[in-house]
Amino acid sequence: MTCCSAQIQTETFESLSFEWQNMIQERLESTFFDQQVWHKVWWSEFGNDFQLKVLAAYSDSGSVELIAPLMVDGNEISFLGSTDLVDYHDFLFKEPSDANCIQLLVEVIHEMTEISKISLESLPESSSTIIRFRSYAEQLGWQVEVAQEDVAPRIELPSTWDDYMTNLRKKDRHELRRKFRRLKQAGDVRQVELISPNDVENAMGDFIRLHRMSTAGKEQFMTGQRERFFRNVAVELAKQGLTRLCFLEVNNERVATSLSFVCTGVRYLYNSGYNPAHSNLSVGLLNHALAIKSSIESGHRVFDFMRGSEAYKYHLGGIDRQICALTAFRQSDSMN
Repeated sequence: MTCCSAQIQTETFESLSFEWQNMIQERLESTFFDQQVWHKVWWSEFGNDFQLKVLAAYSDSGSVELIAPLMVDGNEISFLGSTDLVDYHDFLFKEPSDANCIQLLVEVIHEMTEISKISLESLPESSSTIIRFRSYAEQLGWQVEVAQEDVAPRIELPSTWDDYMTNLRKKDRHELRRKFRRLKQAGDVRQVELISPNDVENAMGDFIRLHRMSTAGKEQFMTGQRERFFRNVAVELAKQGLTRLCFLEVNNERVATSLSFVCTGVRYLYNSGYNPAHSNLSVGLLNHALAIKSSIESGHRVFDFMRGSEAYKYHLGGIDRQICALTAFRQSDSMN
């Protein structure tokens, strides 16, 4: 007798909307990527080429213990959403999680005989999914590989800005203070933080403009399809009070921007941009520093720079944690 049974939901997200929200509220650290609205917006924009598979594990009493938003592409099943737009993936489960739920999830996927590859990308290194999913998949004959996919620097925030500055390396602290002095000399400087859905919607054009002009790579990244996604998800998450859209203004000109989301006391820096004409003032880095200051003043416990090892993240005090990818291949004898 196990505590869970498994059921596949393939119709709509709405069939699990109540349980989904409850699961997020009960988790110790849920990210904005866990939000159902995130999945719905991503799916509406990018899901045409895939088949939606939402698996839910239930306890004997009928309560939902695990939700697995998955999609199928040919013979491969994976988390819903790709690494170009999603930094963290995992299954939604109550804490403490029940290993039986992962076991039953693996068994359900194993029974999908058309599936020969399982791809679980962007799992935080601390996720229990890595060990449990690997163990149960290997028991069923799958060949499983776990590799480091990337790093995601973050800062454990102190209670004051002064403490934050003290915690920086001496050279970084000196440089940050010097940059702030130089910025102040440029004229009237302020950071604007937008939260309401209307304000976010009206300002996303400036965010997209500054993002695209930052680098050639960002201009190529921000396709029309991704722009629609950014606009929609920023506004929809603003309706839940999660969005923080920041602009650094110098003499009333918006010269740098960042889009962040706040969940369970963690501020996640999702993406950013700046006007290269003002790079001599380090406006991109200082906009992030001011966002960190705002997070400290708001009582957030973590500032998460998320995926990528860009130098500015470490100059601002970021410490790496790993993101892992689990890939499982069905061996031919396990299909018999």
